Amino acid sequence: MLRFWHRVDDPWSHLLLQVLPRLLATYDVALDCVTLPVPLRDYAPRPDLLARHALRDALNLRDHLDITFDSNGALPDPALAALANRRLLAVTDAAVYLRLATALGNALFAGRGEELVALCAAGSLSADAAEQSLAANQQRQLDAGHFNTGMLSFNGAWYWGVDRLHHLEHDLLVAGRKRPGTSVGVLQRRPLPLPQAPPVPGRRLTLDFYCSFRSPYTYLAGERVFALARRWPVEVRPKLIIPMKMAGFVIPELKARYFRFDPAREALRHGLRFGNFHDPFGAGLERAMALVDGAARAGRLEAYILSVMQGVWADGVDTATDAGLRLLVERAGLDWAALRPALADEAWRDWAARHRAELEAHGQYAAPTFALGGYVTWGQDRLWVLEREIERRLG
Repeated sequence: MLRFWHRVDDPWSHLLLQVLPRLLATYDVALDCVTLPVPLRDYAPRPDLLARHALRDALNLRDHLDITFDSNGALPDPALAALANRRLLAVTDAAVYLRLATALGNALFAGRGEELVALCAAGSLSADAAEQSLAANQQRQLDAGHFNTGMLSFNGAWYWGVDRLHHLEHDLLVAGRKRPGTSVGVLQRRPLPLPQAPPVPGRRLTLDFYCSFRSPYTYLAGERVFALARRWPVEVRPKLIIPMKMAGFVIPELKARYFRFDPAREALRHGLRFGNFHDPFGAGLERAMALVDGAARAGRLEAYILSVMQGVWADGVDTATDAGLRLLVERAGLDWAALRPALADEAWRDWAARHRAELEAHGQYAAPTFALGGYVTWGQDRLWVLEREIERRLG
């Protein structure tokens, strides 16, 4: 059984919704659809920023993927979303659900209120019954092992949005579910448009890379981000930040568990080692941050960042100890004796606070985030889109 955990006002859910008919045409699998409310605050600590980012990201993805997203550029009306939920919660047939959810989502994101009201004219739950059903569905998902919307689950594994379809298709293939006469690859990238103008000689771009030693997804992105500067005339400026948990956010165990599993399968996809990690939370991270300026002055900042991230996420190195941190410093080609005195200097806290404020100004709160002259995107999943944006700007 393939289960779709859908939220009507989640742009990522709406994008995934469009791909499901293609998936069902390619793979012999039954589908169950579950309507969800907004994730609990512990799992989405900044719902305001997340909602705005999701909308921007969906609008961006429609230019690069074989999907559509009809939006008026505004966040969905909560009253209309509640009305759509009441209608969807009354539907039990998966095929009907997919058609209706697509139509409701199209109307909701485009701001076509009258159309949405007409779609909800019959067969809706009462407001109280809908609230109870949404709460029950949310608990059902938590009990099953996840917390986010726009998810698919199959045989105990979870797949977020369109970004994990490759993992799902792989698992469906292994399970022998591909239908005869079909081809894998239910979602394709659009061809990159030809440049409208010749490249500008000597032009260089600046890419701000907001990163954290405690973010596994930053580790997954690190080498590929710095490689952009070797393929394109781009200056990568790493901007280390204090991770969410040390900035006052709480990460529940269920979320932490997923953040150990999902990066592992992504690491396999990108040819990286992952899994023997030592959490640098607290002193370990502070000590690693304290040596950033010295590494930059020595011209070895990239090497130092990559060494620490690999040490934390793949080598099980404890950066709270001198032996552990020294190993990573010297592996990056740096002099431990020269850098060690900086461990007593807390000047790094000033620039870390500035980086956190910049991130907030970009409408983001987590790493890795990338800012390229007004273009901002989030997550190691978006590096391919970021590189397309670089290519577009350079002509």
